[in-house]
Amino acid sequence: MSEEPSYIDTHAHVQMAEFDGDRKDVLRRCWDSDVHWIVCPGVDIATSNLAGRLAQQEPGVFAAVGVHPEDCADAPSDYLTQLSALAARYREKTVAIGEIGLDFKEGRPDHMVQLRFFEEQLQLAVDLGLPVIVHSRLAVVECLRAISHFVGLHGVMHCFGGTPVDVEQAVGMGLCVSFTGNVTYPGAHATREALNACPLECLLLETDSPYMPPVPMRGKRNEPSFVVHTYRAVASLLDMDVIDLSQRIEQTARELFNHHERGEHAGKKDIQDHTQP
Repeated sequence: MSEEPSYIDTHAHVQMAEFDGDRKDVLRRCWDSDVHWIVCPGVDIATSNLAGRLAQQEPGVFAAVGVHPEDCADAPSDYLTQLSALAARYREKTVAIGEIGLDFKEGRPDHMVQLRFFEEQLQLAVDLGLPVIVHSRLAVVECLRAISHFVGLHGVMHCFGGTPVDVEQAVGMGLCVSFTGNVTYPGAHATREALNACPLECLLLETDSPYMPPVPMRGKRNEPSFVVHTYRAVASLLDMDVIDLSQRIEQTARELFNHHERGEHAGKKDIQDHTQP
């Protein structure tokens, strides 16, 4: 066992404009904090492309490509073709389709429009042999229902906001469940109940940078190095050693995103990593 924990940030939008002024410094702080790798999801075509480009430039960054439910109404009609092209272009560093899902907060696009985009991208993930990163604000049950129609699909319920019963259902479907810095907030009793219901082998942690910084960083722009605070808080909540927790999460993240594997994938032995051209 290593003497120091190593951390994974499974969801950080470091390609976003919020980091344009100091991205290299943010990533340097990330690596200096023993965060070994991060997953950088897109929310539309442009940010998916930026995620792939950043992943090509930075060995510790891996990309996900997808259209977020908040952005689906503005997506081009050929968005699936464009996402497929991005997954192929950046295939050695693309580990998931995401961030996709449903968001039923007031003012978001029509629910049926969101559902169509979600289901189309779930099918894309199946076709490419990739897991999904799922956004499910105020729509956990509806997201799980949609996912249940796609046999063998794997993924993660990101920034989880559901109940312990929802955790049980997600885990029963073979999904991971990821928690952000909000698990450290004093009033987040329901989130901590869901955390306690999550089997350790299905648990992931993330920052969702630049959003939702953990205690004691609230009020600041979130960044991947801050995930260390979330790991420490979760280790305490679960009465675990943070080294044991970090090793278990890294194993789960590697199994889900499969980024360290070479060779056979999606039925093709001569294709490396994650997608077929």
